[in-house]
Amino acid sequence: MNVYGAQNYSSYYTHGSNVHCIRACMNEDGQDLLAVGGESKLEVLQRDAAVSTPEYKVIASFHIGSPITAIAWSARSKSPSRAASWFLELVVASEDKCLRRLLSSPKQQERIKLFPGGLTGHHGRINDVCFCTSETYQTHVASVGDDGFLVWNLYPRMYESEKENEENNMRLDSGPEDGDTEDEEVDQALNADHRGGSRRRRTKVSMFYSDLNVPGRSDEAADDNEEQPVRAINYPIPFSHPLHSIAAHSSSANQFMVSDTHGTVYIIDWTKLDQEKPEGWRGHRVVELVDPRALTDHSSWGGAASWKPDDINVIGAAYGSHWCIWDTRKLHGGKPIATGMGQEYGGSRFRWSPTNTSLFAISSSSPLAGPSIKVYRTQSLDTMKELNVLPRPNRNRVRDFDWLGVAHLEDSIRAWLAIAIGRKIYFVAAGDPIPTAPDEMDY
Repeated sequence: MNVYGAQNYSSYYTHGSNVHCIRACMNEDGQDLLAVGGESKLEVLQRDAAVSTPEYKVIASFHIGSPITAIAWSARSKSPSRAASWFLELVVASEDKCLRRLLSSPKQQERIKLFPGGLTGHHGRINDVCFCTSETYQTHVASVGDDGFLVWNLYPRMYESEKENEENNMRLDSGPEDGDTEDEEVDQALNADHRGGSRRRRTKVSMFYSDLNVPGRSDEAADDNEEQPVRAINYPIPFSHPLHSIAAHSSSANQFMVSDTHGTVYIIDWTKLDQEKPEGWRGHRVVELVDPRALTDHSSWGGAASWKPDDINVIGAAYGSHWCIWDTRKLHGGKPIATGMGQEYGGSRFRWSPTNTSLFAISSSSPLAGPSIKVYRTQSLDTMKELNVLPRPNRNRVRDFDWLGVAHLEDSIRAWLAIAIGRKIYFVAAGDPIPTAPDEMDY
């Protein structure tokens, strides 16, 4: 393998505590935004587009009170550089096993909405969260953790499932029951879920739809209705192992990619999950991808996975000391079409670049690996560049990293990485030093 030498950072930002999680906004109107989660607060940073090297300032700060484990950006978020009526909306997970919705706009300062817990929430560590990317479900958020998978709607208003609609229609067609007028029967059928005297119990988990789908409705108008409680769509989705990552893809409105910690990546159609079927969610599993080495080697760890932004068929993941790439057009029994050596002490993050989609990067959270990131190019998988952010020897570890969006003309070429080490976020250009290669993938 060809290794291209060390490269130090170009600039950095200092947070008030150790940084646990970072996430760049990839919305068209928010690519200069970066969320930074620390020991007890989350900061939203905005990049100065006039400078080619990343330089950031704080535009919002939220006190969480617990270390942050995952961050997701809403598609509704807009940067102040793109709109006078800018709007920030994020969902964060924290070590207290809670999910919170964070909001900020010019008219209203920072607000925090706590998701409900109890029987509908997570009871273990929450490892990842993401928003649905389609307009149809853009108010839905999915979360995964040590105890499974949940889907939430930020603007719930329940509607009757197709099955119950059919049952109600049958009731109406059969005429009113004794003692009921026809108008009373219609009212009972349409309001069965809201009236204490309903004669039919719901046998299926209700789905929800968003008030935001009303044409012409603005973000601020929708936000006025935010006092509705966030609701969980709770499905019986059994997993054999804790879940590490979840992602949605812009090319699919109804699928999530979910990876566990022991060598399996699932693609599921969450909109068709049915509690009434004995097989539960397994009847709606689209694809199951496996890493045979991780399945047989119980000492393997990890499960960080990422969906290639420009190709819904390609998924990458890091398990133990190696990485895997799958292509659903070439399933081969769910086995990867390419594998390689990643982080010697175990990969903690695998992320595809959204601006230069031939690149992917892997980090390790082990202090033995030092503060470094390994970057690969799909056209030449035997060529790897190791970015040593700080001089060796150094026991500082990479807690998290993410690729930045395009906020400057040179960004699509340079492919900036934001790398969290200790209290600082270092910015490193990962793209241009790797030799160019043909466009086709090397697998």
